[in-house]
Amino acid sequence: MRKYLLYMWLGFATPCVLCIGFAARFSGPNTRDKVARGIARWWARGMLRTTGAKCTIEGLENIPGLGPFVIMSNHRSHMDTPVLIEHLPFLFGFIVKQELMNIPIFSGAMKIIGCVAVSRGKSKSDHSVLDGVAKAVSGGKNILIFPEGTRSPNEGFLPFKKGGAILAIKAGVPVLPIGLSGTNKIVPARVLSVTAGPVLMRIGQPISTEGLTLDDRDEFLKRVQGKIEELYVPGYPEQSRDAPRS
Repeated sequence: MRKYLLYMWLGFATPCVLCIGFAARFSGPNTRDKVARGIARWWARGMLRTTGAKCTIEGLENIPGLGPFVIMSNHRSHMDTPVLIEHLPFLFGFIVKQELMNIPIFSGAMKIIGCVAVSRGKSKSDHSVLDGVAKAVSGGKNILIFPEGTRSPNEGFLPFKKGGAILAIKAGVPVLPIGLSGTNKIVPARVLSVTAGPVLMRIGQPISTEGLTLDDRDEFLKRVQGKIEELYVPGYPEQSRDAPRS
């Protein structure tokens, strides 16, 4: 039943978000920001309610202000993004393909929430592709990256990709590490099912990039991954009583 409620919500809410986002492009900056955060949270809250996700949040006191940050989290489920949208106290965007920005109504919604487009040509390296994103982040945009690249199908971590570390170093902003536990039981990766249950979002202290160069990216990524793994609680909620708290 919850699966169909989720599909109905997505079918109704997503076009609304796109249309409102497109219209909000023509308003002032303050209004755009309020509209963007409002409609993003409305969409996310609907997903949490239809799936029966009950969220516990730890570590909000670790967030110094509203950014900019490169937000990095583990990835287990389609529910990860709505949990982050609903409970982080600031607006953030994503890195999207340039082709998506060629669709007018889609690009309008993506731009007002701070998404940044990249165009990946065969002649471009990962470093050069991220230059434009780094400029946007250093200018004040918060960007979410799932460093595993895709949803892990189990409690283990997939290899972390270097793009997020490179972006944070290039932009000169800290990484905000987050561990999401339990989302894989709400909507599992690669499984078309929905089961109501608890979710735990744990926020660590920002990891500074001050003084780092791209030569430090591997070591920096290890630090970020270590922190996210520390924040994650395998088997949540069954293992939550025995899990360490940072």
